[in-house]
Amino acid sequence: MKRVMKVASIVMAVMALTAASTTQAEARRGYARGANGAVGGFARQGQYGSSVGGRAVRYGSGGAGFRAGSFAGPNGGTFQGANAGAFKKGIGGARASKFSSQGPNGGSASGYSNNVYNAQTGSGTRNSGKDINTASGQSYGYDGSTSYTKGSGATSTIDTQNKGDYTVDWQKGAKPVVTPVPSSP
Repeated sequence: MKRVMKVASIVMAVMALTAASTTQAEARRGYARGANGAVGGFARQGQYGSSVGGRAVRYGSGGAGFRAGSFAGPNGGTFQGANAGAFKKGIGGARASKFSSQGPNGGSASGYSNNVYNAQTGSGTRNSGKDINTASGQSYGYDGSTSYTKGSGATSTIDTQNKGDYTVDWQKGAKPVVTPVPSSP
């Protein structure tokens, strides 16, 4: 797995450097496949932005991948985003993503999520959040956290900007129980 990850890192570095030197509306891709695994990557450059990504997998064992992009629209809107993930059979996996955007009218949004799962214990956690600001100055959003165990259920805590905070108990075989969290003065 380490060898595959090293090769993947080298391929991704080459693809990223290649993307930086490409001209308008150009794409590059590369991949290799063998008896034990595969690795691949891409880089794109276009009129409104660029993106790059790649992944590597060892058959029957695990894998990893990522992608990222940055774009600017003709009216002034922008978007940047990235995500990555990896897993190993019998061990678990992890995933993370993040984005931010700005509208041409002054509105904006950003968000994130991450998830970690331990296959040995059957438990994991997920965190996510979004922040949205309108051009008129209103804000919306949340931050949430969920802990889960395979075969048992999950418990979530959600903190919102303007709709109150609450917990949700998602136990297996039962309906979700939502409990508002009292606001502090």
